[in-house]
Amino acid sequence: MKSYLLKFSTVCCIVLLFLVTSCKKDQTCHAYITVNDSSNNKVAGALVVLDANNVGGQVTYKGTTDASGNVTFDIALPAIFNVTVTKASLPLQYGKGLVNIDEPRKEAWLTVKM
Repeated sequence: MKSYLLKFSTVCCIVLLFLVTSCKKDQTCHAYITVNDSSNNKVAGALVVLDANNVGGQVTYKGTTDASGNVTFDIALPAIFNVTVTKASLPLQYGKGLVNIDEPRKEAWLTVKM
């Protein structure tokens, strides 16, 4: 009888451990931003800032576009972000947008014109 209880409790512990660890899925969200100029050319080296008021306070992400005018953000918590794009060599030009990442593991794409 003790042997049966020991085997049963071991199996229960293994199943419980499996259930607990399998529930911890990656909750990271992704935002893919492309920056174009007024002629639809890709803008490299632009500063892209994502801002959102979140439950824990203000959340800000910053990144710089690559040679293809793209930047990717890995976002820990879902939110709706205001997007602002600037470039030092183009001080009078800027771009604005909104990216909605309101669910865990969601992806969003946005093209911003400067």
